[in-house]
Amino acid sequence: MKQFLMLFLVVSVILSLIAISLESIPVQETSDNPQKIKVLLDIAGENDLLPLVTKHLLEAFGKIENVNVVLEIEEGVSYVLSVVLVEARAGENKQKTDNIAACVQFLDYFDNNILKPDVAVSNWERVDNLTENLIEHSQVGLYLFSKDGLGKMTNGVVSKFQELFLEKNK
Repeated sequence: MKQFLMLFLVVSVILSLIAISLESIPVQETSDNPQKIKVLLDIAGENDLLPLVTKHLLEAFGKIENVNVVLEIEEGVSYVLSVVLVEARAGENKQKTDNIAACVQFLDYFDNNILKPDVAVSNWERVDNLTENLIEHSQVGLYLFSKDGLGKMTNGVVSKFQELFLEKNK
């Protein structure tokens, strides 16, 4: 019985020491909030359309939890959403018709600064591969709508973005 009690005491001490040593190991906390994906919103077009379209796109992207939209290039940008707007005009006076065409390009982020050293040393194969990569990883859509349909268009653009990029990253 003495041997059993001694063995029990030794095992208890060893287990206590193991428990104490495990408690001192730092634990990395897992975050419930995944890091937000940065999207550069690049809009060009007639000045009276820019604020309106920007506002609608920011609101539409604001509904997605893990996306942070920026309006200027900064570190950590993963995707670019490029929008070029043209308002239709008709008649001899070229009066605006309130109909808008938007060319929307969705791209995986591509920094063309990496091409400069390649061009400098005439590494055309690498330049060609990078250009091909840019083309393969971009999608272009054309939207035609009236100013009244701006909300529908921006929601469509955001849905397409989610389909192209966010769903494949899950």
